[in-house]
Amino acid sequence: MLKKMKYGLSGLTLFMMVFWGISNSVFANPQWSIEGEYFEGCTCNPGCPCLFGSEPTHNKTCKIAGVFRVLKGTYGQFSLDGQTVIGVTDLTATADRNWIVFYIDEKASAVQKNALLDIFQNHVFNFAKVPQERITVRYLPIRIESTEWRRKAEVPGKLILDFEFLHGAGDTSKPTQIVNKNFSIWSKEFDLTLNMGRTTTHRFTEDKQEWNYDGRSGFATTFQFTNN
Repeated sequence: MLKKMKYGLSGLTLFMMVFWGISNSVFANPQWSIEGEYFEGCTCNPGCPCLFGSEPTHNKTCKIAGVFRVLKGTYGQFSLDGQTVIGVTDLTATADRNWIVFYIDEKASAVQKNALLDIFQNHVFNFAKVPQERITVRYLPIRIESTEWRRKAEVPGKLILDFEFLHGAGDTSKPTQIVNKNFSIWSKEFDLTLNMGRTTTHRFTEDKQEWNYDGRSGFATTFQFTNN
Protein backbone atom coordinates (compact mmCIF):
# COMPACT_ATOMS: atom_id res chain seq x y z
CA MET A 1 0.00 0.00 0.00
CA LEU A 2 2.80 2.37 0.93
CA LYS A 3 4.57 1.53 -2.30
CA LYS A 4 1.43 2.33 -4.32
CA MET A 5 1.00 5.63 -2.50
CA LYS A 6 4.60 6.50 -3.21
CA TYR A 7 4.13 5.90 -6.93
CA GLY A 8 0.79 7.73 -6.81
CA LEU A 9 2.32 10.79 -5.20
CA SER A 10 5.20 10.75 -7.67
CA GLY A 11 2.74 10.65 -10.55
CA LEU A 12 0.71 13.47 -9.03
CA THR A 13 3.84 15.53 -8.47
CA LEU A 14 4.92 15.01 -12.07
CA PHE A 15 1.46 15.97 -13.32
CA MET A 16 1.42 19.16 -11.23
CA MET A 17 4.90 20.11 -12.46
CA VAL A 18 3.84 19.71 -16.07
CA PHE A 19 0.56 21.56 -15.45
CA TRP A 20 2.23 24.51 -13.75
CA GLY A 21 4.94 24.59 -16.40
CA ILE A 22 2.33 24.87 -19.15
CA SER A 23 0.27 27.40 -17.20
CA ASN A 24 3.26 29.62 -16.49
CA SER A 25 4.31 29.44 -20.11
CA VAL A 26 0.84 30.46 -21.28
CA PHE A 27 0.49 33.34 -18.84
CA ALA A 28 4.08 34.53 -19.27
CA ASN A 29 3.79 34.65 -23.07
CA PRO A 30 0.14 35.27 -23.90
CA GLN A 31 -1.09 35.40 -27.46
CA TRP A 32 -2.05 38.94 -28.38
CA SER A 33 -3.12 41.00 -31.37
CA ILE A 34 -4.18 44.60 -31.93
CA GLU A 35 -5.54 46.41 -34.96
CA GLY A 36 -6.96 49.86 -35.50
CA GLU A 37 -6.20 53.40 -36.62
CA TYR A 38 -2.94 55.30 -36.35
CA PHE A 39 -2.04 58.94 -36.82
CA GLU A 40 1.04 60.96 -36.05
CA GLY A 41 2.67 64.33 -36.20
CA CYS A 42 6.41 64.80 -36.68
CA THR A 43 9.25 67.28 -37.03
CA CYS A 44 9.28 67.48 -40.82
CA ASN A 45 7.61 69.88 -43.21
CA PRO A 46 4.52 68.40 -44.88
CA GLY A 47 5.50 65.74 -47.38
CA CYS A 48 7.82 64.10 -44.83
CA PRO A 49 11.01 62.93 -46.65
CA CYS A 50 11.54 60.14 -44.09
CA LEU A 51 8.72 58.28 -45.84
CA PHE A 52 10.89 58.21 -48.97
CA GLY A 53 14.10 57.19 -47.25
CA SER A 54 15.52 60.73 -47.15
CA GLU A 55 16.77 62.81 -44.23
CA PRO A 56 14.34 64.83 -42.05
CA THR A 57 13.86 68.47 -42.97
CA HIS A 58 14.89 69.97 -39.59
CA ASN A 59 18.42 69.33 -38.25
CA LYS A 60 18.30 65.68 -39.35
CA THR A 61 15.92 65.06 -36.46
CA CYS A 62 12.67 63.07 -36.55
CA LYS A 63 10.59 63.39 -33.40
CA ILE A 64 7.09 61.95 -33.47
CA ALA A 65 3.90 61.71 -31.46
CA GLY A 66 2.19 58.51 -32.63
CA VAL A 67 -1.41 57.75 -31.66
CA PHE A 68 -2.63 54.14 -31.73
CA ARG A 69 -6.40 53.67 -31.46
CA VAL A 70 -7.03 49.98 -30.83
CA LEU A 71 -10.38 49.19 -32.42
CA LYS A 72 -10.00 45.44 -31.93
CA GLY A 73 -7.51 43.72 -29.65
CA THR A 74 -6.91 40.79 -27.33
CA TYR A 75 -4.22 39.88 -24.81
CA GLY A 76 -4.75 36.30 -23.79
CA GLN A 77 -8.39 36.19 -22.69
CA PHE A 78 -8.66 39.94 -22.13
CA SER A 79 -10.14 42.46 -24.57
CA LEU A 80 -8.26 45.61 -25.54
CA ASP A 81 -11.04 47.00 -27.75
CA GLY A 82 -11.34 50.77 -27.61
CA GLN A 83 -8.02 51.47 -25.88
CA THR A 84 -5.61 54.23 -26.91
CA VAL A 85 -1.83 54.41 -26.52
CA ILE A 86 0.40 57.32 -27.54
CA GLY A 87 4.14 56.94 -28.03
CA VAL A 88 6.33 60.04 -28.18
CA THR A 89 9.98 59.65 -29.10
CA ASP A 90 12.92 60.79 -31.19
CA LEU A 91 13.42 58.25 -33.97
CA THR A 92 16.82 59.69 -34.83
CA ALA A 93 18.31 59.82 -31.31
CA THR A 94 21.57 57.98 -30.73
CA ALA A 95 21.64 54.95 -28.43
CA ASP A 96 23.07 56.94 -25.53
CA ARG A 97 20.39 59.65 -25.78
CA ASN A 98 17.24 57.88 -26.93
CA TRP A 99 14.06 58.16 -24.88
CA ILE A 100 10.34 57.45 -25.09
CA VAL A 101 7.16 58.54 -23.36
CA PHE A 102 4.05 56.36 -23.29
CA TYR A 103 0.61 57.74 -22.51
CA ILE A 104 -2.03 55.11 -21.73
CA ASP A 105 -5.63 56.07 -21.06
CA GLU A 106 -6.29 56.15 -17.33
CA LYS A 107 -9.73 54.59 -17.92
CA ALA A 108 -8.16 51.26 -18.85
CA SER A 109 -8.34 48.50 -16.24
CA ALA A 110 -5.21 47.37 -14.40
CA VAL A 111 -4.97 44.26 -16.59
CA GLN A 112 -5.39 46.32 -19.78
CA LYS A 113 -2.74 48.81 -18.67
CA ASN A 114 -0.22 46.03 -18.06
CA ALA A 115 -1.10 44.36 -21.36
CA LEU A 116 -0.81 47.57 -23.38
CA LEU A 117 2.50 48.49 -21.77
CA ASP A 118 3.90 45.04 -22.56
CA ILE A 119 2.76 45.21 -26.17
CA PHE A 120 3.97 48.74 -26.89
CA GLN A 121 7.16 48.78 -24.83
CA ASN A 122 8.40 45.29 -25.66
CA HIS A 123 7.05 44.81 -29.17
CA VAL A 124 5.71 47.83 -31.07
CA PHE A 125 8.55 50.17 -30.03
CA ASN A 126 11.19 47.53 -29.27
CA PHE A 127 13.26 48.69 -32.29
CA ALA A 128 14.19 51.83 -30.32
CA LYS A 129 16.12 49.86 -27.65
CA VAL A 130 15.45 52.51 -25.01
CA PRO A 131 16.88 51.66 -21.57
CA GLN A 132 14.39 51.44 -18.72
CA GLU A 133 15.61 54.59 -17.01
CA ARG A 134 14.72 56.67 -20.09
CA ILE A 135 11.20 55.26 -20.50
CA THR A 136 8.38 57.35 -19.03
CA VAL A 137 4.91 55.85 -18.59
CA ARG A 138 1.89 57.99 -17.70
CA TYR A 139 -1.69 56.86 -17.15
CA LEU A 140 -3.66 59.98 -17.98
CA PRO A 141 -6.89 61.08 -19.70
CA ILE A 142 -6.64 60.85 -23.49
CA ARG A 143 -9.13 62.72 -25.63
CA ILE A 144 -9.59 61.66 -29.24
CA GLU A 145 -11.51 63.36 -32.03
CA SER A 146 -11.83 61.79 -35.47
CA THR A 147 -13.73 63.11 -38.48
CA GLU A 148 -13.46 62.54 -42.22
CA TRP A 149 -10.81 65.23 -42.71
CA ARG A 150 -9.35 65.70 -39.24
CA ARG A 151 -7.63 63.82 -36.39
CA LYS A 152 -6.96 65.14 -32.91
CA ALA A 153 -5.43 63.71 -29.71
CA GLU A 154 -4.99 65.53 -26.44
CA VAL A 155 -3.36 64.60 -23.14
CA PRO A 156 -4.18 67.65 -21.00
CA GLY A 157 -1.06 69.53 -19.97
CA LYS A 158 1.21 67.19 -21.96
CA LEU A 159 0.33 66.84 -25.63
CA ILE A 160 -1.98 68.26 -28.23
CA LEU A 161 -1.83 66.88 -31.78
CA ASP A 162 -4.39 68.27 -34.21
CA PHE A 163 -4.05 67.85 -37.96
CA GLU A 164 -6.08 68.09 -41.12
CA PHE A 165 -5.71 65.94 -44.20
CA LEU A 166 -4.37 67.54 -47.36
CA HIS A 167 -6.99 67.53 -50.11
CA GLY A 168 -6.03 65.67 -53.26
CA ALA A 169 -6.53 67.58 -56.51
CA GLY A 170 -7.24 64.59 -58.72
CA ASP A 171 -9.96 63.03 -56.59
CA THR A 172 -11.23 65.66 -54.17
CA SER A 173 -13.07 63.03 -52.14
CA LYS A 174 -9.73 61.60 -51.01
CA PRO A 175 -6.78 63.12 -49.16
CA THR A 176 -3.32 63.35 -50.67
CA GLN A 177 -1.85 59.86 -50.36
CA ILE A 178 1.40 57.97 -50.41
CA VAL A 179 0.83 54.48 -51.77
CA ASN A 180 3.30 51.60 -51.61
CA LYS A 181 5.35 53.51 -49.03
CA ASN A 182 9.11 53.19 -48.53
CA PHE A 183 9.58 53.28 -44.76
CA SER A 184 11.39 50.62 -42.71
CA ILE A 185 9.66 51.14 -39.33
CA TRP A 186 6.42 49.18 -39.02
CA SER A 187 6.72 48.33 -42.70
CA LYS A 188 4.59 45.18 -42.45
CA GLU A 189 2.28 46.31 -39.67
CA PHE A 190 1.08 49.53 -41.31
CA ASP A 191 -1.12 49.70 -44.38
CA LEU A 192 0.79 50.51 -47.56
CA THR A 193 -1.32 53.64 -48.09
CA LEU A 194 -0.69 56.71 -45.93
CA ASN A 195 -3.15 59.62 -45.86
CA MET A 196 -1.11 62.79 -45.58
CA GLY A 197 -1.90 65.89 -43.57
CA ARG A 198 -0.60 69.07 -41.99
CA THR A 199 -0.73 69.77 -38.25
CA THR A 200 -2.62 72.83 -37.14
CA THR A 201 -1.33 72.26 -33.60
CA HIS A 202 1.41 69.91 -32.40
CA ARG A 203 2.78 70.75 -28.97
CA PHE A 204 4.39 68.53 -26.37
CA THR A 205 5.97 68.98 -22.94
CA GLU A 206 7.26 66.26 -20.62
CA ASP A 207 10.18 66.64 -18.21
CA LYS A 208 13.11 67.96 -20.29
CA GLN A 209 11.39 67.41 -23.64
CA GLU A 210 9.34 70.21 -25.17
CA TRP A 211 8.39 71.28 -28.69
CA ASN A 212 6.06 73.25 -30.92
CA TYR A 213 5.66 71.70 -34.37
CA ASP A 214 2.58 73.57 -35.52
CA GLY A 215 2.24 73.48 -39.30
CA ARG A 216 4.43 70.40 -39.73
CA SER A 217 3.76 67.01 -41.28
CA GLY A 218 1.25 64.37 -40.23
CA PHE A 219 -0.27 61.21 -41.64
CA ALA A 220 -2.85 58.56 -40.82
CA THR A 221 -3.19 54.89 -41.71
CA THR A 222 -4.33 51.57 -40.24
CA PHE A 223 -2.22 49.04 -38.32
CA GLN A 224 -2.20 45.41 -37.27
CA PHE A 225 0.31 43.93 -34.81
CA THR A 226 0.30 40.36 -33.51
CA ASN A 227 2.58 37.76 -31.94
CA ASN A 228 0.62 34.86 -33.41
